[in-house]
Amino acid sequence: MTRAKSLRVAGLALAAAAAVVLAGCSAGESGEDAEEAPQEDRTLRLALSAPPSNFSIGAWSGGDATLFLSVYDTVFHRNLDGSLSGGIAEEWEYNDDSTQLTLTIRDGVEFTNGEVLDAQAVVAALDVARAGASTAANLASVTDIEATDESTVVISLARPDASLIPILSGVSGAIGAPEVLTAESSQLEPVGSGAYTLSDESTAGATYILEKNEDFYDAESYPFSTVEMQVIADSTAAQNAMKAGQLHVTGLSNKDQFAQFPADQFTTGVSLPGTLGALWLVDREGVVVPALADARVRQAINLAFDREAIATGLGSGYLHPTAQVFSPSGAAFHEDLTATYDLDVEEAKNLLTEAGYPDGFAVTMPSTVMSTQFESAIGQALADIGITVTWESVPFQDFYAKVLGGSYGMFFMFNGFSGSDAGDANASLAGVFNPFGSTTDELEALLAEANASGDEAAFGAVNEYLVEQAWFAPMVYITPLYVVSNDIDYTPPVVANQNVLPFAPAE
Repeated sequence: MTRAKSLRVAGLALAAAAAVVLAGCSAGESGEDAEEAPQEDRTLRLALSAPPSNFSIGAWSGGDATLFLSVYDTVFHRNLDGSLSGGIAEEWEYNDDSTQLTLTIRDGVEFTNGEVLDAQAVVAALDVARAGASTAANLASVTDIEATDESTVVISLARPDASLIPILSGVSGAIGAPEVLTAESSQLEPVGSGAYTLSDESTAGATYILEKNEDFYDAESYPFSTVEMQVIADSTAAQNAMKAGQLHVTGLSNKDQFAQFPADQFTTGVSLPGTLGALWLVDREGVVVPALADARVRQAINLAFDREAIATGLGSGYLHPTAQVFSPSGAAFHEDLTATYDLDVEEAKNLLTEAGYPDGFAVTMPSTVMSTQFESAIGQALADIGITVTWESVPFQDFYAKVLGGSYGMFFMFNGFSGSDAGDANASLAGVFNPFGSTTDELEALLAEANASGDEAAFGAVNEYLVEQAWFAPMVYITPLYVVSNDIDYTPPVVANQNVLPFAPAE
Protein backbone atom coordinates (compact mmCIF):
# COMPACT_ATOMS: atom_id res chain seq x y z
CA MET A 1 0.00 0.00 0.00
CA THR A 2 1.55 3.26 -1.03
CA ARG A 3 -0.39 5.62 1.19
CA ALA A 4 -0.59 5.08 4.90
CA LYS A 5 -3.82 6.99 5.21
CA SER A 6 -6.99 5.09 5.88
CA LEU A 7 -7.25 3.39 2.57
CA ARG A 8 -9.26 0.29 2.85
CA VAL A 9 -10.65 -1.58 -0.03
CA ALA A 10 -14.25 -2.54 -0.10
CA GLY A 11 -14.32 -5.99 -1.59
CA LEU A 12 -13.45 -5.29 -5.12
CA ALA A 13 -14.37 -8.74 -4.71
CA LEU A 14 -14.85 -10.41 -7.95
CA ALA A 15 -11.85 -11.60 -9.82
CA ALA A 16 -10.35 -9.77 -12.71
CA ALA A 17 -13.02 -10.27 -15.31
CA ALA A 18 -15.81 -9.81 -12.85
CA ALA A 19 -14.55 -7.16 -10.53
CA VAL A 20 -17.08 -4.97 -8.80
CA VAL A 21 -15.77 -1.67 -9.97
CA LEU A 22 -15.94 1.43 -7.88
CA ALA A 23 -15.09 4.67 -9.46
CA GLY A 24 -15.31 8.37 -9.00
CA CYS A 25 -15.64 11.92 -10.37
CA SER A 26 -18.54 13.18 -12.40
CA ALA A 27 -18.27 13.44 -16.18
CA GLY A 28 -15.74 16.00 -17.21
CA GLU A 29 -14.77 16.65 -13.61
CA SER A 30 -11.13 16.05 -12.85
CA GLY A 31 -10.02 14.53 -9.57
CA GLU A 32 -8.59 17.91 -8.51
CA ASP A 33 -11.94 19.55 -9.21
CA ALA A 34 -13.76 16.95 -7.10
CA GLU A 35 -11.39 17.51 -4.20
CA GLU A 36 -11.85 21.26 -4.31
CA ALA A 37 -15.60 21.25 -4.96
CA PRO A 38 -17.81 22.49 -2.12
CA GLN A 39 -19.34 19.64 -0.21
CA GLU A 40 -22.81 20.25 -1.59
CA ASP A 41 -21.52 19.73 -5.14
CA ARG A 42 -19.39 16.68 -4.57
CA THR A 43 -20.12 13.78 -6.87
CA LEU A 44 -18.83 10.27 -6.47
CA ARG A 45 -18.95 8.02 -9.47
CA LEU A 46 -18.95 4.27 -8.98
CA ALA A 47 -19.42 1.39 -11.35
CA LEU A 48 -21.33 -1.85 -11.33
CA SER A 49 -20.32 -5.05 -13.08
CA ALA A 50 -24.00 -5.85 -13.76
CA PRO A 51 -27.23 -3.86 -13.54
CA PRO A 52 -29.85 -4.55 -10.84
CA SER A 53 -33.06 -6.09 -12.13
CA ASN A 54 -35.46 -5.23 -9.30
CA PHE A 55 -35.35 -2.79 -6.38
CA SER A 56 -38.42 -4.21 -4.63
CA ILE A 57 -38.07 -5.38 -1.04
CA GLY A 58 -37.46 -9.12 -1.11
CA ALA A 59 -36.59 -9.18 -4.81
CA TRP A 60 -33.03 -7.81 -4.98
CA SER A 61 -31.21 -10.01 -7.46
CA GLY A 62 -27.93 -10.11 -5.57
CA GLY A 63 -24.46 -8.81 -6.27
CA ASP A 64 -23.30 -5.32 -5.32
CA ALA A 65 -25.96 -3.91 -2.95
CA THR A 66 -24.65 -0.34 -2.83
CA LEU A 67 -27.59 1.05 -4.80
CA PHE A 68 -30.22 -0.89 -2.88
CA LEU A 69 -28.86 -0.10 0.56
CA SER A 70 -28.27 3.56 -0.26
CA VAL A 71 -31.98 4.02 -0.94
CA TYR A 72 -33.30 1.75 1.81
CA ASP A 73 -32.22 2.11 5.41
CA THR A 74 -31.89 -1.10 7.40
CA VAL A 75 -32.88 -2.30 10.86
CA PHE A 76 -29.21 -2.48 11.90
CA HIS A 77 -26.06 -1.02 10.39
CA ARG A 78 -22.83 -2.83 9.61
CA ASN A 79 -19.91 -0.51 10.31
CA LEU A 80 -16.76 -0.41 8.22
CA ASP A 81 -14.84 -2.41 10.83
CA GLY A 82 -17.47 -5.15 10.74
CA SER A 83 -19.15 -4.23 14.01
CA LEU A 84 -22.91 -3.79 14.21
CA SER A 85 -24.84 -0.79 15.47
CA GLY A 86 -28.37 0.52 15.54
CA GLY A 87 -30.04 1.67 12.37
CA ILE A 88 -33.80 1.98 12.21
CA ALA A 89 -33.73 0.06 15.49
CA GLU A 90 -32.06 2.32 18.06
CA GLU A 91 -32.13 -0.31 20.79
CA TRP A 92 -32.67 -4.06 20.86
CA GLU A 93 -32.72 -6.94 23.29
CA TYR A 94 -33.07 -10.73 23.18
CA ASN A 95 -35.10 -12.64 25.72
CA ASP A 96 -33.40 -15.23 27.92
CA ASP A 97 -33.53 -18.11 25.44
CA SER A 98 -32.81 -15.92 22.38
CA THR A 99 -36.10 -16.73 20.68
CA GLN A 100 -37.52 -13.20 20.80
CA LEU A 101 -35.78 -10.04 19.64
CA THR A 102 -37.39 -6.77 20.75
CA LEU A 103 -36.58 -3.67 18.69
CA THR A 104 -37.08 -0.03 19.70
CA ILE A 105 -37.69 1.91 16.49
CA ARG A 106 -35.94 5.24 15.98
CA ASP A 107 -38.33 8.13 16.52
CA GLY A 108 -39.05 10.91 14.02
CA VAL A 109 -37.96 9.14 10.83
CA GLU A 110 -39.91 9.55 7.58
CA PHE A 111 -39.64 7.86 4.21
CA THR A 112 -38.75 10.15 1.33
CA ASN A 113 -42.40 10.16 0.20
CA GLY A 114 -43.43 11.64 3.56
CA GLU A 115 -44.80 8.48 5.18
CA VAL A 116 -43.90 7.91 8.81
CA LEU A 117 -41.44 5.12 9.53
CA ASP A 118 -42.89 3.49 12.61
CA ALA A 119 -43.09 0.01 14.05
CA GLN A 120 -45.94 -0.99 11.76
CA ALA A 121 -43.93 0.06 8.70
CA VAL A 122 -41.04 -2.11 9.90
CA VAL A 123 -43.36 -5.07 10.35
CA ALA A 124 -44.85 -4.58 6.88
CA ALA A 125 -41.46 -4.50 5.18
CA LEU A 126 -40.03 -7.45 7.08
CA ASP A 127 -43.14 -9.50 6.34
CA VAL A 128 -42.62 -8.81 2.64
CA ALA A 129 -38.96 -9.78 3.01
CA ARG A 130 -39.98 -13.03 4.72
CA ALA A 131 -41.90 -13.94 1.57
CA GLY A 132 -39.44 -12.46 -0.93
CA ALA A 133 -37.66 -14.71 -3.40
CA SER A 134 -34.21 -13.42 -2.51
CA THR A 135 -34.67 -12.93 1.25
CA ALA A 136 -37.13 -15.52 2.54
CA ALA A 137 -34.47 -18.12 3.19
CA ASN A 138 -32.40 -15.69 5.25
CA LEU A 139 -35.36 -15.07 7.55
CA ALA A 140 -36.52 -18.68 7.76
CA SER A 141 -36.04 -18.79 11.52
CA VAL A 142 -38.59 -15.98 12.02
CA THR A 143 -42.08 -17.18 12.96
CA ASP A 144 -43.81 -13.89 13.71
CA ILE A 145 -43.22 -10.14 13.65
CA GLU A 146 -45.48 -7.91 15.69
CA ALA A 147 -45.73 -4.18 16.39
CA THR A 148 -46.72 -3.94 20.05
CA ASP A 149 -46.89 -0.13 19.90
CA GLU A 150 -45.76 2.66 17.57
CA SER A 151 -42.09 2.22 18.40
CA THR A 152 -41.72 -1.44 19.41
CA VAL A 153 -41.34 -4.50 17.22
CA VAL A 154 -41.07 -8.04 18.56
CA ILE A 155 -39.53 -10.68 16.28
CA SER A 156 -40.24 -14.26 17.35
CA LEU A 157 -37.97 -17.11 16.26
CA ALA A 158 -38.46 -20.84 15.95
CA ARG A 159 -34.96 -21.30 17.33
CA PRO A 160 -31.98 -19.15 18.30
CA ASP A 161 -30.43 -17.65 15.20
CA ALA A 162 -27.06 -15.96 15.66
CA SER A 163 -27.17 -14.64 12.11
CA LEU A 164 -30.40 -12.64 12.50
CA ILE A 165 -28.95 -9.28 13.54
CA PRO A 166 -26.17 -9.41 10.90
CA ILE A 167 -28.79 -10.35 8.31
CA LEU A 168 -30.99 -7.41 9.29
CA SER A 169 -28.07 -5.09 8.57
CA GLY A 170 -28.19 -6.07 4.91
CA VAL A 171 -30.66 -6.53 2.09
CA SER A 172 -33.00 -8.67 4.21
CA GLY A 173 -33.32 -5.88 6.78
CA ALA A 174 -34.20 -3.12 4.31
CA ILE A 175 -37.36 -1.13 5.10
CA GLY A 176 -39.45 0.36 2.26
CA ALA A 177 -42.34 2.83 2.33
CA PRO A 178 -45.65 1.03 3.01
CA GLU A 179 -47.64 2.74 0.23
CA VAL A 180 -45.42 1.35 -2.52
CA LEU A 181 -43.97 -1.64 -0.73
CA THR A 182 -45.46 -4.19 -3.12
CA ALA A 183 -46.31 -1.81 -5.96
CA GLU A 184 -44.94 -2.58 -9.41
CA SER A 185 -43.35 0.87 -9.43
CA SER A 186 -40.96 -0.19 -6.64
CA GLN A 187 -39.13 -2.44 -9.08
CA LEU A 188 -37.48 0.60 -10.68
CA GLU A 189 -38.55 3.46 -8.39
CA PRO A 190 -37.78 2.41 -4.83
CA VAL A 191 -38.90 4.58 -1.91
CA GLY A 192 -37.00 4.23 1.34
CA SER A 193 -35.55 6.39 4.08
CA GLY A 194 -31.88 5.81 3.40
CA ALA A 195 -28.97 8.15 2.80
CA TYR A 196 -29.87 8.66 -0.88
CA THR A 197 -32.80 8.60 -3.28
CA LEU A 198 -32.69 7.13 -6.78
CA SER A 199 -32.93 10.01 -9.25
CA ASP A 200 -35.38 10.12 -12.16
CA GLU A 201 -32.33 10.90 -14.30
CA SER A 202 -31.14 7.32 -13.91
CA THR A 203 -31.16 5.11 -16.99
CA ALA A 204 -32.06 1.56 -16.08
CA GLY A 205 -29.38 -0.88 -17.15
CA ALA A 206 -26.81 1.81 -17.84
CA THR A 207 -26.42 4.61 -15.26
CA TYR A 208 -27.90 5.00 -11.80
CA ILE A 209 -27.81 8.36 -10.03
CA LEU A 210 -28.23 8.70 -6.28
CA GLU A 211 -29.10 12.07 -4.74
CA LYS A 212 -28.38 12.71 -1.09
CA ASN A 213 -31.32 12.57 1.33
CA GLU A 214 -30.56 15.54 3.57
CA ASP A 215 -33.24 14.39 6.02
CA PHE A 216 -31.45 11.12 6.72
CA TYR A 217 -30.61 11.06 10.43
CA ASP A 218 -26.94 10.26 9.72
CA ALA A 219 -26.57 12.45 6.63
CA GLU A 220 -23.33 13.96 7.90
CA SER A 221 -21.61 10.60 7.40
CA TYR A 222 -22.21 10.86 3.65
CA PRO A 223 -20.10 13.69 2.18
CA PHE A 224 -21.15 13.25 -1.44
CA SER A 225 -24.25 15.05 -2.70
CA THR A 226 -24.50 12.78 -5.74
CA VAL A 227 -23.36 9.26 -6.50
CA GLU A 228 -23.30 8.05 -10.07
CA MET A 229 -22.97 4.33 -10.76
CA GLN A 230 -22.30 3.15 -14.29
CA VAL A 231 -22.67 -0.41 -15.49
CA ILE A 232 -19.21 -1.47 -16.71
CA ALA A 233 -18.98 -5.22 -17.10
CA ASP A 234 -15.51 -5.31 -18.59
CA SER A 235 -12.69 -4.82 -16.10
CA THR A 236 -10.29 -3.58 -18.77
CA ALA A 237 -12.75 -0.88 -19.75
CA ALA A 238 -13.05 0.14 -16.10
CA GLN A 239 -9.27 0.32 -15.73
CA ASN A 240 -9.03 2.45 -18.87
CA ALA A 241 -11.70 4.75 -17.46
CA MET A 242 -9.66 4.95 -14.29
CA LYS A 243 -6.57 6.00 -16.22
CA ALA A 244 -8.64 8.61 -18.03
CA GLY A 245 -9.53 10.22 -14.71
CA GLN A 246 -13.19 9.21 -14.84
CA LEU A 247 -13.13 6.74 -11.97
CA HIS A 248 -12.05 6.82 -8.36
CA VAL A 249 -11.51 3.13 -7.70
CA THR A 250 -11.36 -0.07 -9.64
CA GLY A 251 -10.13 -3.61 -9.19
CA LEU A 252 -6.97 -4.99 -10.76
CA SER A 253 -6.15 -8.46 -12.03
CA ASN A 254 -2.56 -8.76 -10.84
CA LYS A 255 0.11 -6.79 -9.05
CA ASP A 256 1.97 -6.10 -12.30
CA GLN A 257 -0.83 -3.67 -13.13
CA PHE A 258 0.11 -1.48 -10.16
CA ALA A 259 2.87 0.02 -12.30
CA GLN A 260 0.31 1.37 -14.77
CA PHE A 261 -0.97 3.81 -12.17
CA PRO A 262 1.61 6.45 -11.12
CA ALA A 263 1.83 7.11 -7.39
CA ASP A 264 1.36 10.87 -7.80
CA GLN A 265 -2.18 10.23 -9.04
CA PHE A 266 -3.18 6.85 -7.65
CA THR A 267 -2.81 4.58 -4.66
CA THR A 268 -2.68 0.80 -5.06
CA GLY A 269 -3.03 -1.95 -2.51
CA VAL A 270 -4.38 -5.30 -1.35
CA SER A 271 -7.56 -5.59 0.66
CA LEU A 272 -8.68 -8.00 3.37
CA PRO A 273 -10.43 -11.27 2.47
CA GLY A 274 -13.80 -10.25 1.14
CA THR A 275 -15.24 -12.85 -1.17
CA LEU A 276 -15.36 -16.57 -1.79
CA GLY A 277 -15.27 -18.10 -5.26
CA ALA A 278 -16.81 -21.57 -5.26
CA LEU A 279 -18.34 -24.27 -7.35
CA TRP A 280 -21.65 -24.58 -5.51
CA LEU A 281 -22.79 -28.23 -5.56
CA VAL A 282 -26.38 -27.37 -4.69
CA ASP A 283 -28.25 -30.41 -6.01
CA ARG A 284 -27.56 -32.69 -3.08
CA GLU A 285 -31.01 -34.20 -3.60
CA GLY A 286 -30.07 -35.30 -7.13
CA VAL A 287 -33.04 -33.56 -8.78
CA VAL A 288 -31.19 -32.12 -11.78
CA VAL A 289 -27.86 -33.94 -11.53
CA PRO A 290 -28.55 -37.29 -9.81
CA ALA A 291 -24.85 -37.98 -9.25
CA LEU A 292 -24.55 -35.03 -6.85
CA ALA A 293 -26.73 -36.80 -4.30
CA ASP A 294 -23.76 -39.05 -3.56
CA ALA A 295 -21.15 -37.49 -1.26
CA ARG A 296 -18.44 -39.51 -3.01
CA VAL A 297 -19.19 -37.70 -6.26
CA ARG A 298 -19.01 -34.33 -4.53
CA GLN A 299 -15.72 -35.35 -2.92
CA ALA A 300 -14.40 -36.47 -6.31
CA ILE A 301 -15.24 -33.06 -7.75
CA ASN A 302 -13.34 -31.40 -4.92
CA LEU A 303 -10.32 -33.62 -5.56
CA ALA A 304 -10.27 -32.66 -9.25
CA PHE A 305 -9.05 -29.12 -8.63
CA ASP A 306 -5.51 -27.89 -8.20
CA ARG A 307 -6.59 -24.89 -6.15
CA GLU A 308 -3.08 -23.56 -5.70
CA ALA A 309 -2.49 -23.56 -9.47
CA ILE A 310 -5.87 -21.95 -10.14
CA ALA A 311 -5.21 -19.23 -7.59
CA THR A 312 -1.74 -18.54 -8.93
CA GLY A 313 -2.73 -18.75 -12.57
CA LEU A 314 -5.85 -16.61 -12.41
CA GLY A 315 -5.01 -14.12 -9.73
CA SER A 316 -1.55 -14.23 -8.26
CA GLY A 317 -1.45 -11.96 -5.26
CA TYR A 318 -5.17 -11.75 -4.64
CA LEU A 319 -6.61 -15.25 -5.12
CA HIS A 320 -5.90 -17.80 -2.39
CA PRO A 321 -6.81 -21.51 -2.35
CA THR A 322 -9.47 -22.68 0.07
CA ALA A 323 -11.81 -25.60 0.59
CA GLN A 324 -14.01 -23.74 3.09
CA VAL A 325 -16.97 -21.40 2.78
CA PHE A 326 -16.08 -19.50 5.96
CA SER A 327 -13.92 -16.40 5.96
CA PRO A 328 -10.26 -16.92 6.89
CA SER A 329 -10.79 -13.94 9.20
CA GLY A 330 -13.38 -15.81 11.26
CA ALA A 331 -13.14 -18.27 14.14
CA ALA A 332 -14.75 -21.14 12.21
CA PHE A 333 -12.00 -21.25 9.58
CA HIS A 334 -9.39 -24.00 10.05
CA GLU A 335 -6.23 -23.70 8.01
CA ASP A 336 -5.70 -27.48 8.11
CA LEU A 337 -8.99 -28.11 6.29
CA THR A 338 -7.67 -26.41 3.15
CA ALA A 339 -5.55 -29.50 2.44
CA THR A 340 -8.53 -31.86 2.68
CA TYR A 341 -8.95 -31.88 -1.06
CA ASP A 342 -5.51 -31.53 -2.52
CA LEU A 343 -5.46 -32.48 -6.19
CA ASP A 344 -5.78 -36.27 -6.63
CA VAL A 345 -7.22 -37.28 -9.99
CA GLU A 346 -6.85 -41.02 -9.44
CA GLU A 347 -8.66 -40.91 -6.10
CA ALA A 348 -11.36 -38.77 -7.69
CA LYS A 349 -11.86 -41.37 -10.43
CA ASN A 350 -11.96 -44.14 -7.81
CA LEU A 351 -14.69 -42.32 -5.90
CA LEU A 352 -16.72 -41.81 -9.07
CA THR A 353 -16.41 -45.51 -9.86
CA GLU A 354 -17.49 -46.48 -6.31
CA ALA A 355 -20.48 -44.17 -6.69
CA GLY A 356 -21.50 -45.87 -9.94
CA TYR A 357 -20.12 -43.32 -12.40
CA PRO A 358 -16.95 -44.94 -13.80
CA ASP A 359 -17.39 -43.04 -17.07
CA GLY A 360 -18.30 -39.78 -15.41
CA PHE A 361 -21.38 -37.82 -16.41
CA ALA A 362 -22.46 -34.62 -18.15
CA VAL A 363 -23.59 -31.43 -16.47
CA THR A 364 -24.81 -28.03 -17.66
CA MET A 365 -23.73 -24.95 -15.75
CA PRO A 366 -24.60 -21.27 -16.23
CA SER A 367 -21.99 -19.02 -17.79
CA THR A 368 -22.14 -15.47 -16.43
CA VAL A 369 -19.83 -12.50 -16.24
CA MET A 370 -18.84 -13.85 -12.83
CA SER A 371 -17.75 -17.28 -14.05
CA THR A 372 -16.03 -16.70 -17.37
CA GLN A 373 -12.56 -16.27 -15.92
CA PHE A 374 -12.81 -19.66 -14.20
CA GLU A 375 -14.65 -21.68 -16.82
CA SER A 376 -11.63 -23.03 -18.65
CA ALA A 377 -9.94 -24.21 -15.44
CA ILE A 378 -13.14 -25.74 -14.08
CA GLY A 379 -14.07 -27.43 -17.33
CA GLN A 380 -10.61 -28.95 -17.81
CA ALA A 381 -10.35 -30.18 -14.22
CA LEU A 382 -13.73 -31.87 -14.38
CA ALA A 383 -12.97 -33.33 -17.81
CA ASP A 384 -9.86 -34.92 -16.31
CA ILE A 385 -12.08 -37.07 -14.08
CA GLY A 386 -14.73 -37.75 -16.75
CA ILE A 387 -17.27 -34.99 -16.07
CA THR A 388 -18.28 -33.07 -19.19
CA VAL A 389 -19.43 -29.49 -18.72
CA THR A 390 -21.70 -27.55 -21.05
CA TRP A 391 -21.66 -23.82 -20.27
CA GLU A 392 -25.00 -22.11 -20.88
CA SER A 393 -24.82 -18.34 -21.30
CA VAL A 394 -27.06 -16.55 -18.79
CA PRO A 395 -27.38 -12.76 -18.31
CA PHE A 396 -26.33 -11.98 -14.77
CA GLN A 397 -29.64 -10.31 -13.94
CA ASP A 398 -31.38 -13.63 -14.77
CA PHE A 399 -28.94 -15.84 -12.92
CA TYR A 400 -30.52 -15.84 -9.47
CA ALA A 401 -34.02 -16.49 -10.76
CA LYS A 402 -32.81 -19.46 -12.78
CA VAL A 403 -30.83 -20.94 -9.91
CA LEU A 404 -33.62 -20.40 -7.40
CA GLY A 405 -35.95 -22.07 -9.91
CA GLY A 406 -33.83 -25.22 -9.77
CA SER A 407 -32.35 -24.99 -13.26
CA TYR A 408 -28.84 -26.08 -12.29
CA GLY A 409 -27.31 -28.67 -10.04
CA MET A 410 -23.99 -26.86 -9.74
CA PHE A 411 -22.60 -23.50 -10.71
CA PHE A 412 -19.67 -21.17 -10.12
CA MET A 413 -20.39 -17.94 -8.26
CA PHE A 414 -18.85 -15.55 -5.78
CA ASN A 415 -20.27 -14.92 -2.33
CA GLY A 416 -19.20 -12.04 -0.14
CA PHE A 417 -18.14 -12.87 3.39
CA SER A 418 -20.73 -11.52 5.81
CA GLY A 419 -18.49 -10.38 8.65
CA SER A 420 -19.65 -13.15 10.99
CA ASP A 421 -19.39 -16.93 10.96
CA ALA A 422 -23.10 -17.18 11.71
CA GLY A 423 -23.82 -15.03 8.72
CA ASP A 424 -21.47 -17.01 6.49
CA ALA A 425 -23.18 -20.24 7.54
CA ASN A 426 -26.60 -18.81 6.87
CA ALA A 427 -25.60 -17.35 3.53
CA SER A 428 -24.07 -20.63 2.35
CA LEU A 429 -26.95 -22.82 3.46
CA ALA A 430 -29.90 -20.74 2.31
CA GLY A 431 -31.29 -18.98 -0.71
CA VAL A 432 -29.44 -19.19 -3.98
CA PHE A 433 -26.77 -21.45 -2.50
CA ASN A 434 -29.32 -24.00 -1.34
CA PRO A 435 -32.15 -23.79 -3.87
CA PHE A 436 -33.22 -27.39 -3.25
CA GLY A 437 -33.34 -26.88 0.52
CA SER A 438 -31.15 -29.85 1.31
CA THR A 439 -29.98 -30.57 4.83
CA THR A 440 -29.33 -33.48 7.20
CA ASP A 441 -30.18 -34.19 10.82
CA GLU A 442 -26.50 -33.97 11.72
CA LEU A 443 -26.07 -30.60 10.05
CA GLU A 444 -29.22 -29.25 11.71
CA ALA A 445 -27.95 -30.40 15.11
CA LEU A 446 -24.59 -28.72 14.56
CA LEU A 447 -26.26 -25.50 13.45
CA ALA A 448 -28.62 -25.52 16.42
CA GLU A 449 -25.74 -25.95 18.84
CA ALA A 450 -23.70 -23.21 17.20
CA ASN A 451 -26.58 -20.71 17.06
CA ALA A 452 -27.49 -21.27 20.70
CA SER A 453 -23.94 -21.14 22.02
CA GLY A 454 -23.27 -17.45 21.56
CA ASP A 455 -19.72 -18.43 20.62
CA GLU A 456 -18.83 -18.00 16.96
CA ALA A 457 -16.08 -20.59 17.29
CA ALA A 458 -18.92 -23.10 17.57
CA PHE A 459 -19.43 -22.78 13.83
CA GLY A 460 -16.10 -24.57 13.39
CA ALA A 461 -17.91 -27.89 13.74
CA VAL A 462 -20.35 -26.81 11.03
CA ASN A 463 -17.41 -25.95 8.81
CA GLU A 464 -15.77 -29.34 9.36
CA TYR A 465 -19.00 -31.13 8.47
CA LEU A 466 -19.48 -29.12 5.27
CA VAL A 467 -15.90 -29.85 4.16
CA GLU A 468 -16.02 -33.56 5.01
CA GLN A 469 -19.33 -34.04 3.23
CA ALA A 470 -18.14 -31.96 0.27
CA TRP A 471 -21.27 -29.86 0.63
CA PHE A 472 -19.66 -27.41 -1.81
CA ALA A 473 -16.45 -27.14 -3.80
CA PRO A 474 -14.91 -23.87 -2.59
CA MET A 475 -11.93 -22.88 -4.71
CA VAL A 476 -10.49 -19.49 -3.82
CA TYR A 477 -10.99 -16.56 -1.53
CA ILE A 478 -10.12 -13.07 -2.64
CA THR A 479 -8.03 -10.32 -1.16
CA PRO A 480 -8.79 -7.79 -3.87
CA LEU A 481 -6.19 -5.66 -5.57
CA TYR A 482 -7.28 -2.09 -6.05
CA VAL A 483 -6.31 1.27 -7.39
CA VAL A 484 -7.88 4.46 -6.05
CA SER A 485 -7.37 8.04 -7.17
CA ASN A 486 -5.54 10.19 -4.67
CA ASP A 487 -8.36 12.70 -4.28
CA ILE A 488 -10.47 10.11 -2.50
CA ASP A 489 -9.90 8.42 0.84
CA TYR A 490 -11.08 4.87 0.49
CA THR A 491 -11.75 2.79 3.60
CA PRO A 492 -12.28 -0.84 2.61
CA PRO A 493 -14.96 -2.31 4.87
CA VAL A 494 -15.11 -5.79 6.33
CA VAL A 495 -18.33 -6.34 4.39
CA ALA A 496 -18.04 -4.96 0.90
CA ASN A 497 -20.45 -3.36 -1.51
CA GLN A 498 -23.09 -2.31 0.99
CA ASN A 499 -23.02 1.50 0.78
CA VAL A 500 -20.76 4.47 -0.04
CA LEU A 501 -19.45 4.98 3.50
CA PRO A 502 -15.98 3.71 2.47
CA PHE A 503 -15.49 6.83 0.34
CA ALA A 504 -14.66 10.36 1.40
CA PRO A 505 -12.92 13.31 -0.26
CA ALA A 506 -9.23 13.35 0.61
CA GLU A 507 -8.40 16.01 3.15
